[in-house]
Amino acid sequence: MRRFLFVGCGNMGGAIASAAMRAIPDARITVVDPSPERAKALLPAGMAVEIHPDFAKLGEARFDLGILCVKPQQFAELSPLAISVIRSGAIASIMAGVTLDALAARLGSERIARTMPNLPALVGQAMTVGVAADGLTQADRRMVATLFEAVGQFRWLSDESLVDAATAVAGSGPGYIFAFAQYMMEAAMASGMDAALADLLVRQTFRGAAELMHADPRTAEELKKAVTSKAGTTEAGLAVFEAKGALPELCLKAVAAAAQRARELSRTAAPESPRR
Repeated sequence: MRRFLFVGCGNMGGAIASAAMRAIPDARITVVDPSPERAKALLPAGMAVEIHPDFAKLGEARFDLGILCVKPQQFAELSPLAISVIRSGAIASIMAGVTLDALAARLGSERIARTMPNLPALVGQAMTVGVAADGLTQADRRMVATLFEAVGQFRWLSDESLVDAATAVAGSGPGYIFAFAQYMMEAAMASGMDAALADLLVRQTFRGAAELMHADPRTAEELKKAVTSKAGTTEAGLAVFEAKGALPELCLKAVAAAAQRARELSRTAAPESPRR
């Protein structure tokens, strides 16, 4: 039996906890969230899970893995009792910007993983990356990977310096794709389509392209060439997207801007202290 403690159960925490209950047969889930009814609504009906508004009733309870799904300011306000319970096992944080140093200093533990899942966790298709502190054992690493593989793909990073870049690509990436879909819908309507048809065409086109890219071993560039006929319509559209200063350069700028913002958040999310 593996005992998981979820500290906070909003949309992301609820998605991960729900997936763990479905995919990990021996999982036992405990949730601490100040809004128990909201947390309950985000979890599968009929599945056994303990939900508490605070840590008072947990006493000397011990867990194999604690998952920190709270905001950084809530993390800074954790009580000594909460910290004692959380650090009874390994710890995985999904808090944006809170570094391993800050986690170790606040929790007094080195059995820590800093992770970054993305919004598609809500439909079991997340891309999560993680970086481990030195004190995280191999068994701990396997447990963390198993948890996040329940909601999609998971990969360990070799160095914490890569977290900001991964955040800019995978963490923020769904927002870029949704924005592109929005502008494609607007372009479709500008060409004379009604909103419902534009919505259907864009949603299904994005879905089909994503499924094809997932199933086909060819690279994105190879797939792009496969759909592009010489002097055809796709080539005409791509000529606009790939013009000087257009999509390739914009992608570089967008990822760089998001990575820079991630670095800024890491400096302000929690006070830094020397690692223990």
